[in-house]
Amino acid sequence: MSRRIVVVGLVIWMVGAVVGSWVTIQSWVVGADGVVRLMGNFAWIVSLPGWVTAYVIHVLGFGGGQADVGSIVIANVIGWGYLVVGGIFVWRVRGVVAGKRIVVEGDEEPVDRSRRAFLTNSTFGGVAVVAAGAPGYATLVEPWSIQVREYSIPVEGLPESLRGLRIVQVADTHLGPRIPEWFVVQAYEMALGLRPDLVVLTGDHVHDGVKENRRAAELCRPLVEACSVLGVLGNHDWWGDGDGLSKMLSEVGVRMIDNDRVWVDPATRSVVEVDPGDGIALVGLGDLTDGVVNIGTAFRDVKPETARVVLAHNPDTAEIEGLTRVGSPRVDLMISGHTHGGQVRIPFLGTPIVPSLYGSKYAGGLVEGPAFAVLISRGVGMSMLPVRVGVPPEIGVITLV
Repeated sequence: MSRRIVVVGLVIWMVGAVVGSWVTIQSWVVGADGVVRLMGNFAWIVSLPGWVTAYVIHVLGFGGGQADVGSIVIANVIGWGYLVVGGIFVWRVRGVVAGKRIVVEGDEEPVDRSRRAFLTNSTFGGVAVVAAGAPGYATLVEPWSIQVREYSIPVEGLPESLRGLRIVQVADTHLGPRIPEWFVVQAYEMALGLRPDLVVLTGDHVHDGVKENRRAAELCRPLVEACSVLGVLGNHDWWGDGDGLSKMLSEVGVRMIDNDRVWVDPATRSVVEVDPGDGIALVGLGDLTDGVVNIGTAFRDVKPETARVVLAHNPDTAEIEGLTRVGSPRVDLMISGHTHGGQVRIPFLGTPIVPSLYGSKYAGGLVEGPAFAVLISRGVGMSMLPVRVGVPPEIGVITLV
């Protein structure tokens, strides 16, 4: 191995580890916003092998996880080390393949050496471009291209005056180290541009902890100034201070309905606290894994004949016994988030990882649960991995018919 290759590899390793550690620390520890969070996502995915090692060390009782400076440095040093060693290995293989001698009818001279070198270099160069570009696309391009999905959904018992009611869903904003403030603002501006009668926020307003709670609530002010806004909490919200976040959201005007219900008045299409007699009930349920689901409290005072739409962060809620057994409250539609569409969709293989006990059933879109239809948003933000491939962020427009 030439000294030049070693020197170049060491320089790349040191620069990558330093820069990667810096942007990740700025995102996760300091709380820097804006483009730093995007670059932190890129650095995180590039150093993924190092993060696997850091998590193993954390599980063994050492290090403080992804928001710990020591763990961040370890992950980047190891991750960029893997990357440089792998790159040098591939470079050496390229050199061997390009210069390989082939015996033809007793002649040991290389066969068309220049052509072989060109084809080999072109092939390896193409692979290198794809390998280098894939993390960039997955972290810096697709996650920031919000799509709008529209659904027309029949609801039993919907009053004539509420036909055509437009509900815009924004799910899983995950404001925090992975998602900058400007992107949440953009999502809410897009939601208002869709002319909703009602906006529903179906949980995971923040990514983790309590640092972003107040700001996540404040960003909702333009929504509540324009129309009625309902919300429930998600599992990530409870990883910090769920009660505190719920209070902050309520203070800016978001009507939080975890294990609660409100109605839409058929005359004004506004949200009211008392059954207007011929409206539609909007029922919220607590988060399935980190909150509390209280079906009896949530459906209290909802008449059997009243049309009802349920907000529940986790779509697996549609499978629980309290909503599927004989005698359970009727649900006409459940609106959920949580699964992010799996964030990665591989051609011919689908979504390999979906945070659901039911595989890819609830990855996204309108699906039929055991007792009622469930609409799952693929979400706005990102969760465990800061990537999206084949699953762009989305906002849903639901027209009731």
